[in-house]
Amino acid sequence: MAKKTRTFSRAPLTWLLCGGSLCTLFFWSALADPFNAPKSWILSVAGFWLLGWVVFQIGDQWQFAPLKWATVISGGFAFALTLDFIIGSNKYISFFGEYGRRTGYLSYMALTIFFLSASFLIHLGNVERLAFTVLITGFIVAAYGLLQYSKNDFINWNNPYNPIVSSLGNPDFAAAAMSMFLIVSFGVSMQSKYHLWLRVFAGFNTALLAGVIYLTHVLQGLITSVLGVIIILIVWVHQKRKFLAYGLSVFSICLGITSIFAMLNHGPLAKFFYKPSVIYRGDYWRAGWRMFIQHPLFGVGLDRYGAYFRQYRDATQSLRRGPGLVSNGAHNIPIQLAATGGILLLLAYLGMTLFVASRGIVALKRVEGEQQILVAAILGAWIAYTAQSLISIDNLAIAIWGYILGGTIIGISTSIQNSGRPKVSIYRQVLPGSLALVFVIVSAIFWAEQNSAGKVLRQPNPKNQTQLQVYKEISQKPFMTGLLNECSRN
Repeated sequence: MAKKTRTFSRAPLTWLLCGGSLCTLFFWSALADPFNAPKSWILSVAGFWLLGWVVFQIGDQWQFAPLKWATVISGGFAFALTLDFIIGSNKYISFFGEYGRRTGYLSYMALTIFFLSASFLIHLGNVERLAFTVLITGFIVAAYGLLQYSKNDFINWNNPYNPIVSSLGNPDFAAAAMSMFLIVSFGVSMQSKYHLWLRVFAGFNTALLAGVIYLTHVLQGLITSVLGVIIILIVWVHQKRKFLAYGLSVFSICLGITSIFAMLNHGPLAKFFYKPSVIYRGDYWRAGWRMFIQHPLFGVGLDRYGAYFRQYRDATQSLRRGPGLVSNGAHNIPIQLAATGGILLLLAYLGMTLFVASRGIVALKRVEGEQQILVAAILGAWIAYTAQSLISIDNLAIAIWGYILGGTIIGISTSIQNSGRPKVSIYRQVLPGSLALVFVIVSAIFWAEQNSAGKVLRQPNPKNQTQLQVYKEISQKPFMTGLLNECSRN
């Protein structure tokens, strides 16, 4: 029986990797939203170019069980997104996403396309291209962060945070992205089959990223970096001494449990790990959970958490941080998706996550030696993304790598051979560009709306006292509703 093969084309893989890199690196300082808006444009255009390629590949890839299931699960996630968008009341916000976040229908559909494209395109024969792209992207992100820390930034940002925001606009996001890049860099540095200069660069990149993450003072970045590196070390030790690997695994699990308790202000490590922001995240989680309980089928609307936060927060949060606080994210991606998209979207996301985790175990079992180390690095980076997603929001510059890495794990877990470049029909050549052109036009409209929104936000406060009173009543009504609902329970 002939061995099954997978077709391969360089152009889609280039779009995939360059799109992911640019989505992280590109920003436009002249815009009112210089980070998220341009990243969403790049994500949309690249994603829908890839869609034109993917639609012609589904039939060919359907014969491989992991890719078939990846298609089914991705389709379920896309279906749930589409249903939520159709039912949602505010179509503009649902489609483009909230101002300053841009994680609406358009972005999530593009991320889903990236996920499926990575599973179709990347395999053990070309996974090094992904690793090299991550190396270069991580180096640029870290170098720019170091430039900011040394006060030599070429842009004068109005930044109230730690100076290291790199190309992501926030030190928390920068640290989270760099932790994934660090893990992959560490894995590449252990590959003796690569040229010495590449291994030295990977080792230097690992040290650079670790140093810049430390300078951000973002604890979650350090923890997820250590988590990913430990996964690589466990696999490496397992190749040498299985008994030692089991011992290291048990020690890591115990350390992880102790760290979780420490972040909740319990145990001997509490003084190192505890931060008040952990308690604040609990406030956001409870509000999101209440949204989901009250709107279990379709949520409150895609990326509409901020519009309902004051209505569904409890008195504990209001008294802790005051009535003026607002939040446009639950700081937990599963809760965010449940609150804004309902049960179908949550189940599809969890199904996607569990499937990637299971294929990661299969991928590790199917390879050995240094190739197993590289697979462990990719799996460790994806686990780092998944871990930080439990305490953070879905930033596009980070999410793009979570979805690419997830798709990559599925692709490399499929033990099949690459057959080279296929003959491409004229339709397969024209459709990707056509879809991309459509979304260039959509992005241009988006850009016009973005600038209009920015101008409105920069306008002075209204002087009309009646209008001010209306704004005051609107802003206080959901806050009072939340308090009354909470007080009525006590």
